[in-house]
Amino acid sequence: MNSFQVYSTYVALKTHFSRKTYDYFKYQGSVKTSEKAYSKRPDKYFFEKISNKYTSKDQVIQYFVSNFLVNSNFHIIQMNDKNYLEWQRKMQSFSYLFSTDVDTILEKCTTINECMQCNNSNHSQVLKLFLGGNVMMETLIMLNRLTGFIDRYDDLLSEDVIWKQLSFTLKKYDPFIQGSSKQVKEIILKKI
Repeated sequence: MNSFQVYSTYVALKTHFSRKTYDYFKYQGSVKTSEKAYSKRPDKYFFEKISNKYTSKDQVIQYFVSNFLVNSNFHIIQMNDKNYLEWQRKMQSFSYLFSTDVDTILEKCTTINECMQCNNSNHSQVLKLFLGGNVMMETLIMLNRLTGFIDRYDDLLSEDVIWKQLSFTLKKYDPFIQGSSKQVKEIILKKI
């Protein structure tokens, strides 16, 4: 990818993670950008640096996604390889890390279903575990694929500012996760 293509991907993914109305996959990453406007940007160097380091489109997408998950308002100069390497590590060890997260959840509650219950507009145990840094965001996404809890929580926690932002991020991040629901189901069934 050349640096302009990297820039266009950056704009598309930044828009995806910051606006409800834009879907990277629906619009196939298409955004209004021009090479003329790009050439006037003072931060071109950073896009050139990324285009030299990450040659495939998938790597560039993963680099930006991993950084926008840390902060959807990141500017290109704030992004770093540390976030990307951590994200890669999680993806390469996904089955193991998901299994560990299920163990953590089951230490708090006797069943996963119990841990996912929201009572009186309070966060569920699984949300508390995530917010406390004890389970991964990817675990929440996979649990949602199995149970559809996000829509239910949207109703139950409609006034909760923390949940609104997390719900938005989970929905936007979900299509980037390649984990298999079947594999996740097997891991859960082994644990119960």
